[in-house]
Amino acid sequence: MYKVGNSVEQVYGGAIIKQGDRTPLGFNFRDENGELVSLLGATVDVKLANRKGVVLSTRAVVSDEYTATFSIGTSDITGAGEMRIEFTVNYPSGIKEKFPSDDWQRLKITSTLDDVGKAGVSYITFEKMTGEFQTQFNALKSDVSKETELQKQRIDNLINAVPQPSEVVYAREDEKGVVHPNLKGRIDSIIDTTSAELENLKKENSFLVKNASATGIPSNAGAPTFSRATTRDYKGRTYPANTPIYDMGGLLVDPSFPETFTIPTTNVLNANEGTVEVGIIPLVLADTMNYCRIDFPSTGRFLLFVSASGRVSFSIDEWGGASISTASGVAKVNEQFTAALRWNHKAKEYTLFVNGQKMGVHYYDKNVKGEFGTIMSVVHNYPAIVTKLRFSTIARSDKELKA
Repeated sequence: MYKVGNSVEQVYGGAIIKQGDRTPLGFNFRDENGELVSLLGATVDVKLANRKGVVLSTRAVVSDEYTATFSIGTSDITGAGEMRIEFTVNYPSGIKEKFPSDDWQRLKITSTLDDVGKAGVSYITFEKMTGEFQTQFNALKSDVSKETELQKQRIDNLINAVPQPSEVVYAREDEKGVVHPNLKGRIDSIIDTTSAELENLKKENSFLVKNASATGIPSNAGAPTFSRATTRDYKGRTYPANTPIYDMGGLLVDPSFPETFTIPTTNVLNANEGTVEVGIIPLVLADTMNYCRIDFPSTGRFLLFVSASGRVSFSIDEWGGASISTASGVAKVNEQFTAALRWNHKAKEYTLFVNGQKMGVHYYDKNVKGEFGTIMSVVHNYPAIVTKLRFSTIARSDKELKA
């Protein structure tokens, strides 16, 4: 019997991600005895490979004594599909050890190209997308030129050879079986159809190029901030001040310590339109638990909130104002629920989706409250775990948010 070697344990981030998703992935390493491997003073190199070979090499960040994290940036073109991950731990002594010893860590990257024109985050680089469509455009122009030249040669041959009427009749029939009144009619039909396809491709290319740069979160957006002024003991480990704790597949935030997890809204969210997608595991149920809270500069708030009965609600209004709500029992202690919060000043509405279901729509007018405040408090007043968080600068479609 073979003895099990060292192993890798993913502690957060998920095993399936979208191409271009910058969600951090966190891993612990265990030796052949199952004990956690200390990374103090060590560095960790990461290689990501598909069936054809290595597609990404990067260095992980050692976030605490036992955890290494890395993310796949929007500029890392890895392609979609099943990926294998291999880690090399470089110990201070100079020894290098590869993890896992008996196989690879697995990761699946899913494609996002179908909705790149609608998605609120750019998943394909500007240069790659414009290059691909320019190649298609050039190929189609070449096909048009070849087809037109071919038809000219056929006409010349018919005239020079004085063909029989049956040959002329045959030449009038296209590949779909449509018989045109004359050869010129068939040729004109080919040119008109292909010209229309070229025009549509030009418009599609222009639209995608424009949206590739306009819908993504700008590069000058502020970074999320986690803070805790003191050390914290959790499940037998002591975490230094301002060091986040990851558990149950997400980021633990307990405002009673106090711990805060905030997002600067400048260059990330604006009151005209947008979408926030979040996954929450409540650790308690109480009235009223605030998530994704933005206070307006004057009065009122942007707010996802949960009641003691497990009702999930979304409101952009004054305190105590109108809201969209689910039935009771949707939010449960230690169980994840997902919510998508969408608003659109032009459409004059805001919408709540919970667990992939559309809960309702309410009237929204940016001019009533004005611009958002500068900070979003993701977990505001009761402990919870944040399992996912995504911001879009456009109001994403129902199809995208129903999953």
